[in-house]
Amino acid sequence: MKVLSRLNSAFQYWGTRAMIRFILAIPYPAALTLGRSIGAIIWAFMPMRRRIVKIQMSSAFGMGMENLRRLVLKVFMNQGVILVDMVRYAFLSDDQIRKKIVVEGREHLDEALATDRGLMLITGHIGNWEILSHLSRLLGIEFCVMADVRKDARLESVVDGIRARSGATILPPRGKALMLIRELKRGRTIGMVVDQRGKFKDHLLCTVFGLPAITNPAPSFIAIKGNALVLPVYAVKKDRTYHICFSRAVDAADFGDGKEAIQSLSDFMQSWVASVVEKYPDQWFWLHSRWVRRKNFQKAIRSVDDFRRFVLSQAGLAGEDA
Repeated sequence: MKVLSRLNSAFQYWGTRAMIRFILAIPYPAALTLGRSIGAIIWAFMPMRRRIVKIQMSSAFGMGMENLRRLVLKVFMNQGVILVDMVRYAFLSDDQIRKKIVVEGREHLDEALATDRGLMLITGHIGNWEILSHLSRLLGIEFCVMADVRKDARLESVVDGIRARSGATILPPRGKALMLIRELKRGRTIGMVVDQRGKFKDHLLCTVFGLPAITNPAPSFIAIKGNALVLPVYAVKKDRTYHICFSRAVDAADFGDGKEAIQSLSDFMQSWVASVVEKYPDQWFWLHSRWVRRKNFQKAIRSVDDFRRFVLSQAGLAGEDA
């Protein structure tokens, strides 16, 4: 087993390096075609993931499964585009990247920065969240972000090398809450992705598209303890240009303190994410099981016909209208 594990690790490492070099070597239109093709292949050969996307989109938007086929395919193809642009944008010069990104709502960012308060930029897995790490190069602001760490150290070094080119400081996801709170109290800027499931024991439920979803309370906890301004931002692709859109900041202090404040601020964050997803439904990461733990999703689609009722039962709300 150890031999197979090492072979698999080596395959992923060298395969990833080869893919990055190939994406950089070919013309951009060809790279986009490659990315979309990879997404289409995953769509074709991963029926469970395809089912996850279909059921979640159907439950969120009330659309019939037969009307979702093309939209679901676009979701998968967009993941390939994210991969291509994550690589290509990392190797663009500052001048080149400014020509490929349109910034909307810049006044909201400037207004928040002018207060000298700690600022938490929040986003979701919408559009290409990796593009937001280039804000330091694009707008000249310094900030740090948290990112998942892969168990394979060599593969992680490749991904970390690409992310490091953005200019943002990348922090691992664990053990950094106190550090981020200190950064906010010093009047600095951090970035966090907020539409993730927390551990079940945290048991923070937020309503997302009318269904209760276990949600990571860390972003709200950090914002409140750090006395931060919370500024929503997302990056979506329109044709070949990314639009980075800032909304008006809210004051974490206005939500109060304690568990109720964390719940209220988390509700606000999830509501904002949903409002963006409604505008760009094919650009959210629907491949992630947002409402049901992945190990239970197969049971959810095989044991019951009503996905909504299953989600409510998992949350202990069966019989209630969430």
